[in-house]
Amino acid sequence: MRLKLLMRNMSVSAPRVTVRSTLPWPLRALLAFITVALAMAAGVVVYEYGRDFAGPDRRDLVEHNEQLADQLHQTAAERDRTSALANAYEGELKVERAAQEQLAQQVRSLEDENTRLKEDLAFYDSLLPAGKGDKGVVIRSFRLQAEDETQRMRFRLLIQQSGKADRDFVGSVQMEVRFTRDGGSFIYELPEADASAERGKAFELSFRHYQRLEGSFTLPAGAVARSVLVRVLASGETQTQQSFTL
Repeated sequence: MRLKLLMRNMSVSAPRVTVRSTLPWPLRALLAFITVALAMAAGVVVYEYGRDFAGPDRRDLVEHNEQLADQLHQTAAERDRTSALANAYEGELKVERAAQEQLAQQVRSLEDENTRLKEDLAFYDSLLPAGKGDKGVVIRSFRLQAEDETQRMRFRLLIQQSGKADRDFVGSVQMEVRFTRDGGSFIYELPEADASAERGKAFELSFRHYQRLEGSFTLPAGAVARSVLVRVLASGETQTQQSFTL
């Protein structure tokens, strides 16, 4: 009978037995606290290891950002100083350029004045008495020059009545400007055939001792003046003429 009971207890159909812990709750709480403390310590160790492995912590990053901000501020201040210096140098450069331009204008004015003085000197030299062999009307000087980069030309002519002038000379001036263009030779006559009465009057002569004529004309585009024939007429007859090579 006992043997049967023992065999039944050892078989699969034996009744289930529940084992309950007999540890008191203070000890269980202490074990739980120790477990939590170990877990936190392990977390701290992992954090420190990760920080050392991955890079600086937040404090180092904040300090680094502050250093970068200071450097940026210094760079901005240096940029402002450099910009101020550049603006000052640019202002000085503009002043110097204006002064140079003003000096260049003064030099050009002086050169123009010098040219006028030379022309006046040549004009007064031409007023000297003519030679004994010279009689009647003579051409004392002629000048032709371009006014600018265009085809406009300006001429200056001085005509004198040599010898003892006892009456006024009345006549006119004609000019033939010979020029080349596109390989051909042409003649430009002054005054023009279709010139107005006012423009034609600029070539009229009426003087006792001398008369100075000034005027301008425009050559065709691409024309190059080569020579000018100046002719002085009175009553339709040529009194004197002279050719000037340019």
